Amino acid sequence: MKKALVLSGGGGRGAYHVGVIEALVERGWMQDGKGPDILAGTSIGAINAAALASGLTVADLKARWLDMHTEDVHRLSSDLPAISRPLVRFLMHSVLTSEAHGGAPTALPPEERTLSAEGLLKRINNVFRSRPFRSLLDTTPWRHTLSRWMNFDRINSPDAPALLLTATDLQSGDLRVFCNRPLRDHPADTITIDHLMASSSIPTVYPWTAIDGRKYWDGAVLANTPLGPVIDLAAGEDVDIVVVMMTPWDVDPESMRRQLQEVPQDLVQALSLTLDWALLASYRTAIKMLRSYNRLAEAANKLERAAQQTGNAELRMEGSIPRIIAEPLVIAPQQLMPLEWIIDYEEHNHQTLFEMGRNDALRALDRRLLNRLLDQP
Repeated sequence: MKKALVLSGGGGRGAYHVGVIEALVERGWMQDGKGPDILAGTSIGAINAAALASGLTVADLKARWLDMHTEDVHRLSSDLPAISRPLVRFLMHSVLTSEAHGGAPTALPPEERTLSAEGLLKRINNVFRSRPFRSLLDTTPWRHTLSRWMNFDRINSPDAPALLLTATDLQSGDLRVFCNRPLRDHPADTITIDHLMASSSIPTVYPWTAIDGRKYWDGAVLANTPLGPVIDLAAGEDVDIVVVMMTPWDVDPESMRRQLQEVPQDLVQALSLTLDWALLASYRTAIKMLRSYNRLAEAANKLERAAQQTGNAELRMEGSIPRIIAEPLVIAPQQLMPLEWIIDYEEHNHQTLFEMGRNDALRALDRRLLNRLLDQP
């Protein structure tokens, strides 16, 4: 049976993946430094999947995450008009700096302190009307950081796991799946740093990435957990799929309502909740499609048995008989994560997420093992 690991998007929350991977290695589901047969990821999930395909161990991943700070990921974009940059830098100081590199509160630049309300509105208006505008933040530091993480020779070699990365075509809205193996009728892609940048190009926050003349945004716009391509790549074989999400999945609805009794109270909470529910909806759609596929596969198998028993070939469905695919094991947190963790690359956040991911993964693996034992005759 093949094994597939699907890692969702979520920016700085991606340290959660590392804790999950540690548990999967600990329980023998995958081999450290090698990975399962298939790796699939979107946004930060694409980054961690590519790191595994590069041959990084759990210890390697932890070291890289702990050594990474906000300044290693993004900086203020040069797309912003010069007159607005000091004010925007002040307002976004916590997003642009880490505690390790000067994240303490900073004063408003002297020339900005005497701005009238009209002057402030003009500065903000300049930000929204600046042209050409690609993004609020520049990810050149992220490109340099990831180049040090990855071994692209290994990623594109036959020894690496199959690697699927998703991105959204900015000009058509289509989902593009890049893969280091042939997929459907598409030849294998040679994965480069551009493919990783494309999958993690958060619309308007980060710049789009151009590949072969096309512009791409973050794959999470359309598929935060790309199950379909994983099933296609499995090519009809049995596959054990583990999906790692960073939004609560199987939490009791009443428990979630208690968590959210008093939110959203401000814009940040509203944006956080909107993002979490949008990412969750993407996976729910994928699961519905998988269940529909399994119902079709079950019907096809019943018709095949009927055809064999009656000798009536007309009962058979045309084409090959689809295989029933077991629903993935979903590993997800029990609590909603703070919005700021998406763009806040702080060591203490990463340590917290490592532990959270490991504990949630062990809980999910133990529950699956218990259910299998109870189902045995």
